[in-house]
Amino acid sequence: MLDRGVNMNSNKALLTKQFIRLQRYALDNKKPDISYAGCDWETLISLGGLNKCGALLNNAVNKDPDYFDIDKEVLKKWNEKAKKEFLDSYNRFSEFKRVYSCFQEEGIRAVVLKGYVLAVLYPDIFSRYSSDLDIKLDPKDKDRVHELLTQKLGFSYNEADSKNNVKLYMHGNLLIEAHYTLWEDYHGDNIDVLIKEKLDDEGTLVKVPITDDVAVWTLGHTEHLILQMFHIIKHFIVEGIESRYLIDIALFVNKYKDEIDFKRFFRVFKEMNFDNFCAVYFTKCIEYFGMDESVLAKEDRVYPEDETAFLQDIVFAGKRDLEDNSSYSLLGILSPYVNGKKDAGDKKGGRILHTLFPSVSDIDDKYAYCKKYHFLLPIAWIHRAFRAIYFKLTKGNKVYGVKDKITGSEYRIRMMKNSKIL
Repeated sequence: MLDRGVNMNSNKALLTKQFIRLQRYALDNKKPDISYAGCDWETLISLGGLNKCGALLNNAVNKDPDYFDIDKEVLKKWNEKAKKEFLDSYNRFSEFKRVYSCFQEEGIRAVVLKGYVLAVLYPDIFSRYSSDLDIKLDPKDKDRVHELLTQKLGFSYNEADSKNNVKLYMHGNLLIEAHYTLWEDYHGDNIDVLIKEKLDDEGTLVKVPITDDVAVWTLGHTEHLILQMFHIIKHFIVEGIESRYLIDIALFVNKYKDEIDFKRFFRVFKEMNFDNFCAVYFTKCIEYFGMDESVLAKEDRVYPEDETAFLQDIVFAGKRDLEDNSSYSLLGILSPYVNGKKDAGDKKGGRILHTLFPSVSDIDDKYAYCKKYHFLLPIAWIHRAFRAIYFKLTKGNKVYGVKDKITGSEYRIRMMKNSKIL
């Protein structure tokens, strides 16, 4: 989360370049070809936290602080902050090992999605961190998993924020997202395309070493790349993405390019009309993070209409206002673009109506009763409105109001058009 009161008048374009060059240096040790004289380090450090790569950037700067022209006092405070991030990451991993070991002992296969499977590709496994851990589990194990986590392992169950197919559990600073389908509670044409691919077919799963004493089950390499890109597209649409996702894809592709079926990958995203975005994304991974050029020929590369806007949106993690601390996305209003109904709500009036009165097919599965009995839809709208008021009262500025949702959705639609999603 960004610190309050960061310098709002920073040169965002320059800061974006400095940030991306520093990320690249953290990976390849090649000094950035850009000056850091007069760099707004306070904002850059805050952006490092927002993008969950603060420790990675801190390690890079500490290799040669003079080169980066960073104030010693600023660096000292940043070092303390990075140390805490590192320790938190270490403790989360220790907690993860405890959970994974327990599942193994109980004969439950937990398939790790993203997370540590990507972290092991970084210079240090603890430099890629997240507050949550996504694991895919068999629906038949749902009750046993709940019992193990809540009774044996001491996790608390977050019923309010859980979904039908994604259950949330918290212990210490580790949030476990227990997925019982790869596609959460989404429904629609795009999800049908993905379901057909059977990405979690047992015969395609692979075991990946994370540390000397830990190896985890995960999706096959092609399957995992498809999952990652859909996850990226989903977040890009509903809230914006973190810049570390560019690193994730670049490192993953470079590691497993010989095992990845790129024809299948692009066929799947072409069926969902996301292939142009994938080409834009791969192009930036090649240009900025050293992804192998062979995976996308020069003639197949695609560029955003406004590259500066595209990169700024990513480095600033979709935030138009750096003091926007909302952590609840525009999922409800923009989910049709994820599901496959991209013609939905292109006009402002339509988006307002859709926000207040979603259709049976678009309303969240929390209101599943109206999906079975359509005449209950008005009741679901009222239920949803009271729930929104409750969250606004309890979560404060972490929840978007209707006006903010409309403004935010208009910005996200501009970014979708800029990046070839639309």
